[in-house]
Amino acid sequence: MILCIGSTLSALTYRWQRRAAAEWRKEAHEFLELPYYEPDPLKFSQGRSICSKCKRKIKCIHLIPLLSYALLRGRCSHCQQNISIRYPIIELASAALLLPLYWMYPISAEFGITLILVCALICALMIDAEDYWLPDECSFVVLCCATLLFQLKGQSEVLPNISAALFAYFFIFSLRYVFLKLRNLEAIGLGDAKLLAVLVYWLGFSAFTPILLLASVLGLMGALVMRKSLSSKIPFGPYLITAALGYFYLGYFL
Repeated sequence: MILCIGSTLSALTYRWQRRAAAEWRKEAHEFLELPYYEPDPLKFSQGRSICSKCKRKIKCIHLIPLLSYALLRGRCSHCQQNISIRYPIIELASAALLLPLYWMYPISAEFGITLILVCALICALMIDAEDYWLPDECSFVVLCCATLLFQLKGQSEVLPNISAALFAYFFIFSLRYVFLKLRNLEAIGLGDAKLLAVLVYWLGFSAFTPILLLASVLGLMGALVMRKSLSSKIPFGPYLITAALGYFYLGYFL
């Protein structure tokens, strides 16, 4: 089941990114009063999975998470073109992140809400890693799920969490403003500020420093591994999410 959720997330993020990009191009054409003839990409709820190369529908037997990719040797059964490695990676990552929830919260409302929250973070991580933008929808889902979790735990006083979230947001906003003024450089996006805010809202103010510190270290290591220059654009959202999930799971099991 967990692998199926990962497969669903891989398809969701793929269609979400392409539909968002198409909508931006359409808006740009409308703003410039230019004709726009591209067909709208499929919504997530529309139609079966298709090969991104030959556009043929994929048989159900070829949609088994991990197994189908391995048996097909990473190739489409119709056109024999390579299938992106992103699909098994997302499926494996989802399994690794969601399986511990079974031990943390035996099947319950808390389990379901936390599962949705982590799925939203996985979506945000993949979209930012691939397309360098963080959907506000994912941050909103985390905000709503965290609020529901507070209610389930009987935590009626959420003002400290709200204050922590606002502090996290304005901390990143201030860094961004300073870099814009001093170096005319947008060092970090507001999507990262909103993401950090909801992560701190969920995990509490005590998580702010560990998340930001670990995300910065991971980001630096990632830049070195990928040999990025100082002027290169690097998505910070994946590192924030990785740090937050690490803090969440390690805090529970340790």
